[in-house]
Amino acid sequence: MSATFAPIEAATITALNGGSEQALEQIFRSHFDWLLARALERLKGEDAAAPRLILATLREFWDERDGFHTSAEVEAFFNEELRHRARAARARLAAVHRFEKAEGVSGLVHAAPSADAIWQELVAELHKPRVDRATAAKSRREQSSHDVAEHINTVTQRGNWKTPAIIASVATVIALGGAYWLSKVSRAEVVNQMLGSADAQQVTTRAGQTGSLTLGDESLARIGPETRLVIVPGFGSDYRTLSVSGTARFSVAAGSSEPFEARLGEVSVFSTGGVVVVRDYAEEMLRLVRVDSGSARVRVGDVERTLSAGEALQVDRAGVVATPTPILVVRDLGWTEDRLTLEGVTVAEAIQKLWRWYGIDITLADLASAEKIIDIDVPLGSSQQAIAAIEQAAELRFEWVDNKMTFQPAGSRRGR
Repeated sequence: MSATFAPIEAATITALNGGSEQALEQIFRSHFDWLLARALERLKGEDAAAPRLILATLREFWDERDGFHTSAEVEAFFNEELRHRARAARARLAAVHRFEKAEGVSGLVHAAPSADAIWQELVAELHKPRVDRATAAKSRREQSSHDVAEHINTVTQRGNWKTPAIIASVATVIALGGAYWLSKVSRAEVVNQMLGSADAQQVTTRAGQTGSLTLGDESLARIGPETRLVIVPGFGSDYRTLSVSGTARFSVAAGSSEPFEARLGEVSVFSTGGVVVVRDYAEEMLRLVRVDSGSARVRVGDVERTLSAGEALQVDRAGVVATPTPILVVRDLGWTEDRLTLEGVTVAEAIQKLWRWYGIDITLADLASAEKIIDIDVPLGSSQQAIAAIEQAAELRFEWVDNKMTFQPAGSRRGR
């Protein structure tokens, strides 16, 4: 399977923006191996869910098709969408496996998904009659119940009289979320279901876009670019949990008996009041948590650490907890103080930061400059100052070349 994401031509993205199913198919088929590899990685052993995960991701990609401008944006979207949806899928299947274990049945070996089969199903989805959002949400909840029941039906191969009852029970529990479910599963599993439900609120920012909102418990959230919050239904009543893919700063409202919880993948950050900053971008190796006021508990598996105001924590992808260097904290969380601070980064990395924070796509004409190490520290509100700082630090010159923003070597002739 392909380990790298093949760049998508600008013409293909433009066609996708215009609603070309042919462009969608081209992107899907040329990246199928990559999508499957990422899906299996995110599912962590639940390989049977891969086709549905890829299909759901592609359906969302199509719905958002007019918002993509570069290949990097598409790659980031696929990474985040697979990650988010895989977490919900694992939570749903955990319920199935508990019933399988209780009944002494085991799952069948599933054939590897094919690109043709997934594409045919996607085409059928795309050409279904359009329905309103409320009806669609209801349909997704019903389909979720059907998928769980169907899975149990396929893995139960003996003539067990209890099977119909099991199927009906699981469907009812998943669909209605009744008292039986709440009494038998852990709080974490209930929250997993809520985050994966069709009623969960999603707040998303794109490259160059930041935002803020007031949550249901009066907590304040400031959100960085390329960030997604998924918020449990009824946030602020029985639960105060949300997941973060990207970076955000939370001013947590105090006085609630239920702790505020921000999830970064398998990491949970709990606070009863104060200011907490978190960062978790899929392409980065480290997750970061910093407490600006009050305190917070950070839980990673069976490990739990308490942070006081001014303290920070990093968690790598293997779940190893450590104290980050001050340089790392300033670089990755300096945006909360309206600074773009890059220390010891390559020019190529700095250009990626320009895209993330300003939505500016700049080409590097001299690839030999890509690995040059630079430091910059500028106000976050000025893209011109950021560009000028990179020009000076890397001995480059910004100009338009063939209608493209470009960094040229400082000593080269001016382009057209």
